[in-house]
Amino acid sequence: MRPIQKTISIAAATTNAVATSQKPEDGVNLTLNGSLVTSGVATFTYPTQVSFGSASNLSTVTFTVYGLVLNADGTQTANSETVTGPNNTTVATTLTFVNVNLITVATATTFTTQRVVVGGAAVGIGTGAWWPLDIYVPNQVTTISCNILASGSATYTVQYTNEDPFNTSITQLAVAHPAAALAGASTSQTASTTVLMRAVRVNVASGAGQLRVTVVQQSTR
Repeated sequence: MRPIQKTISIAAATTNAVATSQKPEDGVNLTLNGSLVTSGVATFTYPTQVSFGSASNLSTVTFTVYGLVLNADGTQTANSETVTGPNNTTVATTLTFVNVNLITVATATTFTTQRVVVGGAAVGIGTGAWWPLDIYVPNQVTTISCNILASGSATYTVQYTNEDPFNTSITQLAVAHPAAALAGASTSQTASTTVLMRAVRVNVASGAGQLRVTVVQQSTR
C-alpha cells in the first residue's frame, strides 16, 4: 500500500481569540476585538470551530458566525453558521472556520450583567479518526514515524484496532501500539512492528504546533 501521511495541527482552546467579554444586544454585532483579530478579522492559527462561552444563561440568544470555512475536501469558502447561546457553559460551531469577520446577535431578551466571550475550540487535541491499513500484505512490517515539526510540542499515543474501522455502529477496541515508545511520547519517534493491525489512530493529549505521522507497510517476502 502507499504510505499514509497525516499532519495533525495542534492548538489549545483560545477563550477570547475572537471577542472579549461583552453584553449581547439584539441587532448589534459583537465587536471583534480578541487576541487574534487584525483589521476587524479574527484569523486562527489553525482552522477551528468557533466557541461561545458564558457563565450566564444566554440560551435565548442566536449568534450567527460569518467567515471563511474549511471544507472536508480541503477547499475554503465563505460561509456562516447559527449557534444558540450557551447556558453557563461553552458551545461551538460544527463548521471549521479559517477566520471570522462578523458575528450577528438576535435576542428578545434584554441583558444587563450577562456576558459572552468568543474564541476557538481546541485543535488536534483528542483522539483522531482511524486510518485503515492493508491487512492482506503478506508477512507485513508496519513502520510508524511521528515527527514533531519545527519548535512545536506534542504528547501523543498511537493505538490500533483489529475491528472493522468502517463499522461505525460498534465501539472499536483500541489497543496501545506494540512499541512502548509510541505510548505517551513527547518527542519524535519511529517504531516498527509485525503485529497485524487493521487500522491505527493517534491520540494527542496536549501540545502546540504540528505532528506529522507517516505509516508505511511493507512485505518481508
